Amino acid sequence: IILDQTGTTKVNGNFSILTEILEKCDIHSTIAKGFPIKKLTDPVNFISLLYFFGMLTISGCDEEGDTILSIPNETVKRLYYDYFKEIYGEVHGFTLEFKKYLELSKALAFRGEWRPLFKYLEEQLNAALRLRDLINGEKAVQVFLNVYLGLSGYFLVHPEKELNKGFADIVLEPDPNRQPVAKYAYLIEIKYIKSAAGDIKEETVDKLK
Repeated sequence: IILDQTGTTKVNGNFSILTEILEKCDIHSTIAKGFPIKKLTDPVNFISLLYFFGMLTISGCDEEGDTILSIPNETVKRLYYDYFKEIYGEVHGFTLEFKKYLELSKALAFRGEWRPLFKYLEEQLNAALRLRDLINGEKAVQVFLNVYLGLSGYFLVHPEKELNKGFADIVLEPDPNRQPVAKYAYLIEIKYIKSAAGDIKEETVDKLK
């Protein structure tokens, strides 16, 4: 996933595969029975490797005959969060003061104080210019939030959650396996404002949140 070529650390093409998996919680692909290590970065081989390692499991077959591979459980999903946290840090220089992050996450989970955590993430994202260039578009923002809302472990993060009248971008459900269980749940709708709309008033942006 992460390459170091001539002293420059960057991601290879498999980063987009991880992004799709975390965004949709599944991916459609054939499964390669075997491949040489030199061809590990081939997309089908990489997806197959995730399956061989238990990072994906077979959940069905689509109309075109490809296998539907899904994240098997919450434990594995948190491993994906850790991968993205490492990529954001090593490649794009994005780090959080984790003690402060956990304190703000606890306030989100148990006191309903959502604004301080989102404000903190916004401030840190603005400070990390290299990562801000990557977080470009609504789906990229959604994956970023999936990662950093899921790292605390207080919530089960459901992207593109189907509800009665459509889909929610992100639903945060208290994790019943934690003691004590979080007291608040959240439904998050993401509205991505392009830079060309930079003259939008702050109070308008705040209403969108």
